[in-house]
Amino acid sequence: MTGRLVAAAYVATVAGLAVFGFATGSTAGILLAGALSLPVSVPAIVGFYVAYGLLAQVPGANPSVSTGTGSCTADGVCEYSSTGDLATWFLVTTDVLGVAALALAAAANVVLVRHLLGRRWSPRADRLSCLRPAPATGRGRPPSRRGTPRAPCGSRARGARRPSCRRAR
Repeated sequence: MTGRLVAAAYVATVAGLAVFGFATGSTAGILLAGALSLPVSVPAIVGFYVAYGLLAQVPGANPSVSTGTGSCTADGVCEYSSTGDLATWFLVTTDVLGVAALALAAAANVVLVRHLLGRRWSPRADRLSCLRPAPATGRGRPPSRRGTPRAPCGSRARGARRPSCRRAR
């Protein structure tokens, strides 16, 4: 339970920093989220920039020139007009993609760490004792030869298997 809570807090922290960074335009927030989610953040950021570049190819999404004018009346009413700004859908989509890329990188780090730690301390190792070769009984082939029947889980009788025993594929 504690491991899941820590993993969820880690992913939420990275996602929160990414949201802060992209929402405010803070490079520090984005870089901190990327640094916390290393090593998987490297391919995630590469994927983000590829998606950004592909979205920028849509006409009107990312203009190369921006101009604007503004004027105010004596009453203090001001009007502004600008052309060539980033399209709102482009800005929102790229921000969401950036947050998703870093949050998914953090989640992938959790899976990677669990996999690496699971190889060292596997509680499944005892449950999968049915995958070990059957002890040699003096009849039939020795267990080192290919095709030797395996011992069933929890039982020495041939053919008897517990429902929790699964064969490796």
